[in-house]
Amino acid sequence: MPSKTTRVSARMFRTPLRRDAMLPEFRAVRKNRAKVARLPVARKILRACERVADGHTPMPDTTYTLFREYRAIGVRRNYDQVYHRKRAMLGAAALLAMFKRRQRWIDVLQDYIWNVCEETIWVPPEHMRTAPIDLFAAETAFALAETTHLLGDVLDREVVDRIRDEVERRVLAPYLEMEWSWFDGHNNWSGVCNGSVGAAFLYLEKSPARLARAVNKVLKGLEIFRRRAFLADGGSSEGAGYWQYGLINTVAFSELLRRRTGGKVDFLSHDKFKRIALYPLAALVAPGEYYSCSDCHGTVRFSPGFISRLAERTGAEELKSLLNRESISVGAGRLPWSIRDLLWWDGKTPPRPKIDDHVLPDTGVARLVDPKHKMVLMVKAGNNAENHNHNDVGSFAVYVDAEPLLCDSGCGLYDRAYFGPQRYENPVCNSYGHSVPRIDGHQQGCGPRYQGKIISFDPAARDKTISIEFARAYPVKRLKRLQRTIQLHPRGAGAVHLEDRFAFSHGAAPKVEEAFTTWNRISLRRGTARIHGAERDLVVKILDPPGGAFSVEDIPMMMARATEARTLRRLACRLPKGSTSFEMEIKLV
Repeated sequence: MPSKTTRVSARMFRTPLRRDAMLPEFRAVRKNRAKVARLPVARKILRACERVADGHTPMPDTTYTLFREYRAIGVRRNYDQVYHRKRAMLGAAALLAMFKRRQRWIDVLQDYIWNVCEETIWVPPEHMRTAPIDLFAAETAFALAETTHLLGDVLDREVVDRIRDEVERRVLAPYLEMEWSWFDGHNNWSGVCNGSVGAAFLYLEKSPARLARAVNKVLKGLEIFRRRAFLADGGSSEGAGYWQYGLINTVAFSELLRRRTGGKVDFLSHDKFKRIALYPLAALVAPGEYYSCSDCHGTVRFSPGFISRLAERTGAEELKSLLNRESISVGAGRLPWSIRDLLWWDGKTPPRPKIDDHVLPDTGVARLVDPKHKMVLMVKAGNNAENHNHNDVGSFAVYVDAEPLLCDSGCGLYDRAYFGPQRYENPVCNSYGHSVPRIDGHQQGCGPRYQGKIISFDPAARDKTISIEFARAYPVKRLKRLQRTIQLHPRGAGAVHLEDRFAFSHGAAPKVEEAFTTWNRISLRRGTARIHGAERDLVVKILDPPGGAFSVEDIPMMMARATEARTLRRLACRLPKGSTSFEMEIKLV
């Protein structure tokens, strides 16, 4: 059913904001901080905060030299690390000040607040095109506003006034003046920015009329986010990590607004949110590990407070199975996340989720599982204009005991070139670095018309089967059909059978090169390749054409979470001219 109300009126905000009205769970903290601090969840979070805050001196400095690195050479990592470390320390100090009430932590907190308020700009250089509000400026506003609300009784008056002035000048007033490119976007930006700004307004805005105007604008943006950032089946093309990032601020704002309006506005009550909430379970390959297509990270850790509340509010109770030690992270330093871990999570870690066969037909992602051999097959259709897009239609990955022996390369290094005109010159993003063929020398095209579709999914057959048609992913007019069929043999010896069938409109079939990618070492022997894993190996054997042989190309890649280049290995086979089919077997040994 739709949410109860999708608009607010000034009348809803005329009642003065009572203490803890929007975070009623915080009342127990105010009543007995020492008792709450002894709870297992609180101890875990506060220990994490102490580890972060131990490095509070010297204060990280977002210098001009670091700021200009992006403009000069395209590097953003160095400035971003300092920027986020400062905010992590602010959040950690806020929680320590909240529970320990020692002047030491109050002083550290106020120093960090003052320093953040002294920053020339809250928008990092890579996001200057969105100035004055981006993801991080919006989150900064939310964190400062919530700090004021929860700790206003211990902060100096001039510090509280400074927060109000800076958040108003940098975020709240500009938000009302115009709609930024992300406002009605179709990715995580819309959820992060609208949700964070909306929360800051709820905490700081005193005028009921202006608050109603702001909240209605936020709800408009979030309704577009719900509709456009998630497919009808609830899937996200951005993967599990960005799924959390976009939703965590949306859920926080929605719950604040629900409490502030006495339940009259319940944004999360829309029936699509249950399907959205279940998405990570469809992308899961092992506890804490997720399919890394597009710019998705393979390893994701969730805020347990966010997962708990989203599961409860949407009825997606299965989501709580992600609350195991491999899948969660607490005390990350961001106050809005950490305080909700403490208030919304009961500390329970239920049994790990069952990973079974699953398909998201609208998203174009499917999973087949051989539990006996701990083998998971992930297959992707979709299109080449997705959020954080890679040209990867028709690609697949084979995991054995959570190790991706045939992989998707995942997320490259975020720098100026990665999000600029040169993006698809990078094999991380173009189809050359994915497990898909080249047709007549062509890689896949960029844009929404270059797409594929899951045409069959049969996990009940003796050989679990999925087929994808993806001829439209290539800018080759003669290519009329390209059907990839992959079978998983769950009752056999741990094997996958792949068959590609091509059809061309006239003349002889052009040259076709098949290719498959892995991070692992490969050894070749005639028509077979052995991919060496940590515990088990895969032997890849060409069945058709007869006499086909593999070659290996090493591709150095700079990746998001690596400090140096990693080597992606591209296992390729050139088909004889005129070939219209290719078959191979992938067997676990």
